[in-house]
Amino acid sequence: MKRSRENYLYYSGIFIILAGLLYGIFILTGKSFIWEGDGLAQHYPVLEKFYTWLHQGSLTGWSWDLGLGADKVTTFSYYVLGDPFSYLIGLFPRHALEFGYNCLILLRLYASGLAFLFFARQRDFRPTSALLGTLAYTFTGYSLYVSIRHPFFLLPMILFPLLAYGIDHVLRGRSWVPLAVFTGLALVSNFYFAYILAIGSLVYAVLRYLSLRPLPLWRTVRRLVGAGVTGFLLAGSLFIPSVLGALGSTRAGGQFANGYKLFPFDYYLRLPNALVTTGNPMRFWVSLGVSGLVFLGIVYVFRHFRQYLWLNVGLLLLAAGLLIPAVPALMNGGTTPSQRWLLLGNLAFGLATMHLLDHVTALTRGDLQVMIASVLGLLVVVWAANGFIFNNHVHDFTMYGLLLVTLGALICGVMFHWSSGQLLGSLLALLSLNIVTNGYGYYSPNSGGASQQLLTRGVATKFQKNFYDGAQRFTNRQSGFSRSATSKYYYYSDDAKTNLGMNLGSHDIMSYFSVQNGAVGDFSQALGNAQFQMNKPINQADSRTTLNNLLGVRTIFARGNQLGMQALPYGYQPATQHGQRVTYRDQPVHGLGNAYDTTVLQSKNALPLAYVQLKQLRSGQFNRLNGSDREQALTTGALVAGGAKGVPTTTYHSHQREVKYTTTSDSQLALTSLAKVVRYRQQNNQLDPAPDQIQKPSLRKHNLDRSVSIETDRPRLRRLTRENRQILRANQKKNAHGLRQLTSDNQNQPIAVDLTVKRPKITRGTEVYLELRGIQAQGFGVIDNYRGTQKTQAFRNSAFTGIARLNRLRNALWNLNDGAYTLTVGSKQNVTSYRQLGQSNLSDYQPQRRVLLNLGYTKQPRQTIRVTFQGVKQLTFKSAKLIAVPFGKTYDQRMQALKHQGLHQLRVHENTVTGTSQAQQAGVLTTSIPYSTGWHLTVDGKATPTTKVNVGFVGARLPAGTHRIRLTYRTPGLRVGRWLTGLGLVVLVVGGTVDKFRRQE
Repeated sequence: MKRSRENYLYYSGIFIILAGLLYGIFILTGKSFIWEGDGLAQHYPVLEKFYTWLHQGSLTGWSWDLGLGADKVTTFSYYVLGDPFSYLIGLFPRHALEFGYNCLILLRLYASGLAFLFFARQRDFRPTSALLGTLAYTFTGYSLYVSIRHPFFLLPMILFPLLAYGIDHVLRGRSWVPLAVFTGLALVSNFYFAYILAIGSLVYAVLRYLSLRPLPLWRTVRRLVGAGVTGFLLAGSLFIPSVLGALGSTRAGGQFANGYKLFPFDYYLRLPNALVTTGNPMRFWVSLGVSGLVFLGIVYVFRHFRQYLWLNVGLLLLAAGLLIPAVPALMNGGTTPSQRWLLLGNLAFGLATMHLLDHVTALTRGDLQVMIASVLGLLVVVWAANGFIFNNHVHDFTMYGLLLVTLGALICGVMFHWSSGQLLGSLLALLSLNIVTNGYGYYSPNSGGASQQLLTRGVATKFQKNFYDGAQRFTNRQSGFSRSATSKYYYYSDDAKTNLGMNLGSHDIMSYFSVQNGAVGDFSQALGNAQFQMNKPINQADSRTTLNNLLGVRTIFARGNQLGMQALPYGYQPATQHGQRVTYRDQPVHGLGNAYDTTVLQSKNALPLAYVQLKQLRSGQFNRLNGSDREQALTTGALVAGGAKGVPTTTYHSHQREVKYTTTSDSQLALTSLAKVVRYRQQNNQLDPAPDQIQKPSLRKHNLDRSVSIETDRPRLRRLTRENRQILRANQKKNAHGLRQLTSDNQNQPIAVDLTVKRPKITRGTEVYLELRGIQAQGFGVIDNYRGTQKTQAFRNSAFTGIARLNRLRNALWNLNDGAYTLTVGSKQNVTSYRQLGQSNLSDYQPQRRVLLNLGYTKQPRQTIRVTFQGVKQLTFKSAKLIAVPFGKTYDQRMQALKHQGLHQLRVHENTVTGTSQAQQAGVLTTSIPYSTGWHLTVDGKATPTTKVNVGFVGARLPAGTHRIRLTYRTPGLRVGRWLTGLGLVVLVVGGTVDKFRRQE
């Protein structure tokens, strides 16, 4: 027992050494642990906001800094509220938050090993076996991956061994209290992982019971269920609100398994090379990367299948889940086929490793023969999956080499009769080397290169501070509540920069969270916001004028060079101060800044947070309108769920104009003639001469470059150019009566289509939209990719040899198209686009059949609009309309009338909104507060029911006259949850005490 306790000291010492070697690479590269993707967009700004709330002592209620406003518990329970390690950030000074972020990652990683060692001690493994098993469990490929991508994803690595410990405790006839406490911790930590851990714990309990059969089944079930129920009660205060929020989020009702029956073929090809290596691109969140010792441990328990029957059953269940999308989809709450649940397998891998180590000196020749065959079999399968070549990264060969060396150590230990200490010492050294090498395969810029995706130390802190170049100081000094947005392309990529405004007091409408209010998503989709994603329901509102006005966006932060160059929303003019335009000098941030000053644009048409609409819309008519008309309709009346008694109904009359156009398929870059082929070859295999200068030797009249000459291949080139002409003619015919198709030439290069406006004058002073309906995409198949390359080689006069053909087929099979594409629409005044995420996307996949793209407002006429795409072979549309929405004095008057109906003396605090309504007739209290049952309304101190208005916001019917309005927010489920937690504590104390006395009798 003493040696077992000493293992904690040994583990701690070895962890410090290994973590220093692994994460020390970031000292050499000058990097922090903050990933430039979700690390910068979510985890770091969330932690900074949490730090602020922690010091303010306000962790519940409503926050206006989270996009349009959101519940703190619902939004942050996914990230930090249930993570006990996050609370330690409060011990760091604010200027050291980045350092604290890094420290908490290492602390979580260390705790995962402690939890496994705690679990292993109960299973009576030898101390050295438990130590090596703990190291193998702590430094898995999953742990290495998530530590710098999603740090709180390490929590289930801590919790699952603790839950298994609690289950073992019950099965051995001991107290159920540990299981109840650990269950409560799991439910509090993160509802998503709590779901996965619950299923994993159930399977573990069943398999473990079948393995031990220690107590009568009914008694065991009663104690396990009692512990689970008590844990649920203990977690109530956080679990109930977070689950209610998740059920009403934008993610609810997603397509099961993203529509997959089986995974794409390239997924199965990649699997074998994911077992013992890291750093390889792997879709669907398969992150295994186990050490060679773990692989041999799995082989060992399978070799002794009956002896470790139920452990092997668990391993087979894991293997089945790797192959069938329905399994990860079920483990992911019935949504996407994410293989994150495979983290549970690390416990089984650790058990297999410890079983091997416990019997390492008693291995038989048969054991070694099976291990040799398994290792060689793995190498053969990897070779075959690669297309019968070892076209692997050099790091992979290192890992396979270490696997062979580990196998060699076992063989030598048996053959030369090494002592237990010698063999285990050798395996410890090899395991440590394997762990460090595995980590370097992912972290080192000389190998996997993940460190290149991490921010330089200090950059996240600086970028958070200088996100708007300090321009928020101007808006924060202004009176009254308002919101802000950034102009489209304020930063050239908005993927990783959508939460940084929440720590600057700007009330930025952008937000990027895993749990978003479903009502906001409904509103965004109802109005056809092309930027909608489940994680980012509003984004920049596609820079649409009325959408911004409806949301109360008074300020837009724009790049200084966008004025006069890019179409911006109508009515947003440069703010002035002391007669000067308000511009803030660029505050450069390494690798992230936009290199331009920031100009503050403001509009007088932005609506207040709460106002009174004197008319209501008919839901039937509203539902028949398109997105651009719907937003205009909402400025004439409120859309009230169920209607508002006594409020006049208005009929919306559209002022938008359909813009007639003709289409022209752009043949400029398509090889449609032999003359073009010559020019293509002369210009270094391209038709656009800008990137490369024309090769002078190819222009000599009497000394033609042989690579340019077409004489030797004229018949084939005629056939290929004729094929492109036919594609263009067919495309032009298809689009004769409006845009119906975007297609590719025979090289798989997209053919742009120009829409020429027949009467450009009608687009003056309007916001122009392209509305696409009935969108269907045809992706590239393996044959498409092969033939496209074949024809490109012919145009280039390059040989398409047998080995080149094989390599092209291998590449096509390993990179199957998942339907992702981007469609871009541009005019002289603006460019906009939308992105259809691929079927393999595990966060925001949602097929788009209808989209409304905003080309912006300008006083200039639009003459030509270019439409192009990228990523798929072809797009087809049932219809494509150009729509011009006029703006001017009539619109201004309508918006000013609505502003005049705003609540007087409007006061907006964290959990309350107050003001006074004045109206000569009954009306509708209309807000842009995201709808939640947590908002409660009193009118003149009398409770009044709220309803949903304008698809996604809080509203209510108001009688005529002057009334005091008060909206108060309470987190739904929080009060009930607290009562449950209190009850759980009573049950834990009383039930645990009673159980203790019963077991002592």
